[in-house]
Amino acid sequence: MDLTLAARDRTKLAATLFEPTASNGGAILINSGTGIPRQFYAAFAGHLASRGFTVLTYDYRGIGGSEKPATATMEEWGGVDQASMIDHLASFAPGTQRAVIGHSFGGQVLGLADNIGDLRAAVLICTQSGHWRHWPPGRRRLRMLALWWLLIPGLTAATGRFPGSWIGTANLPSGIARSWARWGRSPHYVCDPQGRPLRPHNHQVAFPVRWLSFTDDPIAPHGAVEALLPYYPKAAIERRHLSPADLGTERVGHFGFFRKSMPRQPWDEIADWLGDRLRQTAPPSKLEETTACPHPTFSPKSKTASAG
Repeated sequence: MDLTLAARDRTKLAATLFEPTASNGGAILINSGTGIPRQFYAAFAGHLASRGFTVLTYDYRGIGGSEKPATATMEEWGGVDQASMIDHLASFAPGTQRAVIGHSFGGQVLGLADNIGDLRAAVLICTQSGHWRHWPPGRRRLRMLALWWLLIPGLTAATGRFPGSWIGTANLPSGIARSWARWGRSPHYVCDPQGRPLRPHNHQVAFPVRWLSFTDDPIAPHGAVEALLPYYPKAAIERRHLSPADLGTERVGHFGFFRKSMPRQPWDEIADWLGDRLRQTAPPSKLEETTACPHPTFSPKSKTASAG
């Protein structure tokens, strides 16, 4: 069901609600990657709904079907839009245990939402620091340097927006692009306008987190993903760096996990993990009411590590 939902500052955000035929007692918010419209996650969200979860996807301000204010920043994406959708998810699925799935940027900003502590689990997919030093030396690092210092500032100044499709990234409103470049130039990455670390509610991320990255992802290399782990010092992190073969496919990259072509077994494994974690935090009466559908899980080959 497509919706228009008001953010806390009354900005209108486009959203889609996926409702299960029979609820398992869990609800999930999907935080998109930078500039990615919510429709990209529809197949994945629909599959989670078939497993019993209520699922909410949405477009950040300035993206897709959402209102496009003259000024907007990435801080608002995380601190206003994300927080507003956590509130809306609670109203759509009262009495449920709630979680978030963050893709790339969507996992970088959990700590910007003042109500992130209302959630009980998270899955982060290809979520990384964007600071250029975390890229391997060579051409890829130089490309990141150019993105933050030359391409975004220059193209945005020339066109009034960032035409990311010209260079294979996302098209972004000017304010979003400028704040993104500011983050990428700062060693702290998620930062305030003065370049200082911005971690207002990261300590509230004190729940289980499964964090996946992939060996063939050029946008979230292993080192950049590892650099973001300290952002959530109280989270119980299950860290997995996987090859495409671990998921039963030839390619994953930065976007493949959510494509329709992804084998369903990895999606079911995420549904199983979230269902288990949410039942563990549910009141006893809810534990009796919610049962998970049995599905096989995939077992990564000796590539699992844990970080507290």
